[in-house]
Amino acid sequence: MTSSRASLVVLAAGLLIGLPAVPAAHALDARQWQAVAPALQAAIECRAAPDTDAPAWKALGPAEGGSLGPFQPPAPFTVFGLPVREVTVYIDPDGEMGASYSASFAATRAQLRSAAKLDAKAQRQSNMGSLGFSDDSSAALTCTVAGSYDESDYQE
Repeated sequence: MTSSRASLVVLAAGLLIGLPAVPAAHALDARQWQAVAPALQAAIECRAAPDTDAPAWKALGPAEGGSLGPFQPPAPFTVFGLPVREVTVYIDPDGEMGASYSASFAATRAQLRSAAKLDAKAQRQSNMGSLGFSDDSSAALTCTVAGSYDESDYQE
């Protein structure tokens, strides 16, 4: 083996050994998950923004550029009474771009529409933001919270 190839093998082995030490958003124990699940449920249901300074929220791990996930809940988790498969959170650190709380479900779009009480356009407004399907094909919902960015005075 050439010395450059051997160096690459040693470097790769070092990275793989250190990988488990990197904190992951989904590496919560049952107690931590029980503490953060209600805030996450309220955010996905577009009822209340989470307290991101709370110790339970910080247990989710560091948000890279405001994003957490996607991660699978470490324990059974429901939103609108339906089982959640995966969660993704985005909170703009500057507040300009707002926030979004998304979940993909082990349910059909029809079940989601009914459980979330979405209107004919598959949306629902709340005091916190707008709830609707994440895209046209998946069984996923997103609560989108507007940020402070405003284009109303923009001129070219």
